[in-house]
Amino acid sequence: MIAKHIPINSLRKSSFAGLVNYIVDPQNKTERIGMVRAVNCYSDRPDCVIAEVLNTQQMNMRASSDKTYHLVVSFRDDELSDTLLQKIEDQLCEGLGFGEHQRLSVVHHDTDHLHIHIAINKIHPERLTIHNPHYDYSIIAELCEKLEQEYGLTPDNHETKKRGAQGRSSNIEFKAGVESLIGWIKQECLEQMQSATNWSELHQVLTDHGLELRERGNGFVFVSGNEIGVKASSVDRSLSKATLVKKLGDYVGLDGVTRTSRTNKPSSKHYEPKPLRNKHDTARLYAQYKKEQNEAAISGAPQWKLLRDKKHQAIESAQDKAKLKRLLIKNVTAGRLSKKIMYASVNQELKLRIDAIKKDYAAAYQDSKAKNRRMDWLSWLVKESRRGNQEALEILRARKEGRVPENQVSAVQMPEDSDKHHNVIETITRTGTIICTIGSTAIRDGGNGLVIMAGAAKDKIAGILQAAMKQYGNKLTINGSESFRKKVVQVAMDAKLDVTFDEQDHLVNPSVNHSMSARVPLKTTRSTHQGKGKGKGWSQ
Repeated sequence: MIAKHIPINSLRKSSFAGLVNYIVDPQNKTERIGMVRAVNCYSDRPDCVIAEVLNTQQMNMRASSDKTYHLVVSFRDDELSDTLLQKIEDQLCEGLGFGEHQRLSVVHHDTDHLHIHIAINKIHPERLTIHNPHYDYSIIAELCEKLEQEYGLTPDNHETKKRGAQGRSSNIEFKAGVESLIGWIKQECLEQMQSATNWSELHQVLTDHGLELRERGNGFVFVSGNEIGVKASSVDRSLSKATLVKKLGDYVGLDGVTRTSRTNKPSSKHYEPKPLRNKHDTARLYAQYKKEQNEAAISGAPQWKLLRDKKHQAIESAQDKAKLKRLLIKNVTAGRLSKKIMYASVNQELKLRIDAIKKDYAAAYQDSKAKNRRMDWLSWLVKESRRGNQEALEILRARKEGRVPENQVSAVQMPEDSDKHHNVIETITRTGTIICTIGSTAIRDGGNGLVIMAGAAKDKIAGILQAAMKQYGNKLTINGSESFRKKVVQVAMDAKLDVTFDEQDHLVNPSVNHSMSARVPLKTTRSTHQGKGKGKGWSQ
């Protein structure tokens, strides 16, 4: 499991109401929302929790920092009961010092991993003091390791080996699927830079790779040809200004290096943001992605300017009409009270008209933003996959290579058109898992089979088996733990499904009798919740 505090990345402070409305929004997905739980509140209803928390936060006018704490907890294990999730949440919040604070938690199932969003009020409901846990990342890491051992959860890597820009770079690479400047430098020229014995050699290495070393503040930054920069110490501590000066002597800039000691040939390499390397050739799709993003940026700006101008013109027109009406009222022969009422009516009409104009503008602006929205590489691949682009879907699924197999049922020999059976796709995750709903059953297709969430109810498993039979035929194979395999076979027998399971060297036919199926040995493959290796990165 991995827990992470999600700070707001803007100058404004986060809104507890906005956070709760986001995490309880199903977004038209049947699989998104699981357990919703309120703690230390008088009501379990999200709207009532919002009102209660905002009232508590208003009673503390001294605190200048953010009053809302957003914690996300993600699990590699799927077979987790609501009771266990509640215990984990309670222990995490208690360990962070929020045990007595108001909070609302929501379990989400719409990504590749089960995760919980926890919205916490940092203002104590009785003392009305604010609590900001110091070094919370360290506390969270220790709590996660303790909980993994206590409840037998699949362990993850909680060590903070990457700090500052290094950590942000890895996070961006994982979430956006695009290689960062830090990652590119480490792969292309880090060893050469570390091997340099003088400033001339270091500058030459940088020039050969389309980079430039610049002084900034008390340190150094590497800047690429497209003006993307990164702190030198963020690439590696051996490249910090203090370390380089100690190793190479007083700093000598590129202008101070003699021409005879450096070549003027153009750089053979240079950094460009590109998709992370995998077995699929992404060049064609990435070029299409960049073209669409550039077109969105170019076409969006004039549309937004046109909408703004239209809004201003409409407001000016309304104000001119109101001015004319006031002039007419001024020349009307009437009592003072009557004129006052007429002026108030004109002002009220003008206010309502301006509000309507602004509302129309906001709706048109949001519609234009949606049509010309710029998105990261993985989001674009998801969009293309939903449009039926099989190549984009395969690139997403390549991100799962090397991961532990999931509990799933699949065909003994996968048909080439297995993805064509999805009539209505609810969502596609960033690793290419297609989630659709048939009746009340959510179907997760990871490309090599239909995933069955460990701990799923028998009726859900039966529904997934029926979907697998429709998609692959009545001869299936099961991947997962021994207990999972036996459970699936038992469900098939109870539901009297006409299906045969291929267990490598043994065929299990649930259409026979219970005792015969029980005697067949089931070979085990390692499942998601049995893995004991250290995981890397954020698992949401």
